[in-house]
Amino acid sequence: MLRVMFRGARPSDLQRLLPAAAAALPAAAAAASSGGAARQGPLAAWQQQLVRQSQTGATPSSDPESHSTSAAGAAGAAGSLGAASGDAHAAAHAAGQAPHHAQQHHEQHVHEQQHYSEQQHTYDQYAYDSEADEQQQHYQRAEDDAEFQQQRQRLLSAALKHVPQLGWSGGAAAAAAAAELGLSPAAAGMLGSDAQLVQLFVEDCNRRLEAQLAERQVELAQLDVRERLREGLQARLSMLEPYMARWPQALSLLAQPAAAPRTLALYAELSDAIWHASGDTSTDLSWYTKRALLVGVYSATELYMVNDCSPGYADTWAALDRRLNEALELGKGAQDASTLVDAMGGAAGAVLAQIGSLLGGGRRPGPPL
Repeated sequence: MLRVMFRGARPSDLQRLLPAAAAALPAAAAAASSGGAARQGPLAAWQQQLVRQSQTGATPSSDPESHSTSAAGAAGAAGSLGAASGDAHAAAHAAGQAPHHAQQHHEQHVHEQQHYSEQQHTYDQYAYDSEADEQQQHYQRAEDDAEFQQQRQRLLSAALKHVPQLGWSGGAAAAAAAAELGLSPAAAGMLGSDAQLVQLFVEDCNRRLEAQLAERQVELAQLDVRERLREGLQARLSMLEPYMARWPQALSLLAQPAAAPRTLALYAELSDAIWHASGDTSTDLSWYTKRALLVGVYSATELYMVNDCSPGYADTWAALDRRLNEALELGKGAQDASTLVDAMGGAAGAVLAQIGSLLGGGRRPGPPL
């Protein structure tokens, strides 16, 4: 074995190394006999050291354990160096990851901002669309209302042609008008109930009277106030002539509790239109007095006209003159609140009395008071 180990050594080196090798052989033999696998590494390393020492002339270590210890220390140092290298690598990795995380955070922030902007844009667009839709619906409702008014006016005009034969009640005139216009029978409902049909007619007459008085402004300007009022009242009452045979039925519908408020409002509008066309500019308490008294004049004359059989309703126009003169005289004395209440109460009382007599037994009402 020694021959193999020192085969390449010089003679002078052999003399120097052989004693140390002989002294180390027992320990090597013991290690070999023990069969420790862990000793194979240090022994081989010691043998290599002996060969290197023989070549360089240095004194080798006589104990392979020392070499093993040195090797273990070197291994520990290498392990420590590796651990330090691993920590450094981890730190470098973490340092390398920091910009990556910052980039991800920035991208996430940008994405959130973009998402918020898209949501805000969607909300703004929805709000704009909602506002545009609401405005469009408003215009559409206005157009539909105008179209509805036109269609109802056509239906009313057609229904009035059938009123003298079919009357105001039962919806017969409205149904006949719908059939005449080629509409569905359900279209007759556009005219409402029987009382509403009469009120539509009264409203239409008021509008037509305003248009007539506006056209006659130059003519009316040449007349005094009383004559202007008479012209207005007579023109409005003349509109009832084609339906006079059925007008008691219309008055009973107008006097129904559900229809009374709207009926009184229509009569008030009529009175105001006549006074306005007559040039009334009062702003004191007489404004109310004049209009209340004129409502009484019209209502009383209207009721008188129902049973008037004189040619051309001559008795009705004579009754109108009497009633108008009395109302104007009463209006001059209505300077305080109590007189106004009496005047309005008298007008309302006359109207109610005439309606009661008409509905009670169909008797001919007396001449206006």
